[in-house]
Amino acid sequence: MKKEIESKCRLCKQHETIAHLTSGCPILAKNEYLMRHGKVCTHLYYSICKALGIETTDKRYTHMRKPVYEEGAVTVLWNQAVHTDGEVTANRADIIIRN
Repeated sequence: MKKEIESKCRLCKQHETIAHLTSGCPILAKNEYLMRHGKVCTHLYYSICKALGIETTDKRYTHMRKPVYEEGAVTVLWNQAVHTDGEVTANRADIIIRN
């Protein structure tokens, strides 16, 4: 087509690469990445509950997540703070499975 195309991100004006668009753009990180991350975690949580035989709904997006599910010897935790010896600012794991 012989058109000059600028290889800068349209949102933040940094160099645009696949890695930048999927995980490095500071503008997208504020909203889009968090939404995508939440959807992936919801799907994983639903799949884990279903595999463990925990009662689920027909569709993953209507399944109500509880902070703690206990099924026999297995405990599934959703969005719980992880306590560590040192100070960690990002200490909320999305899903924890204890056996």
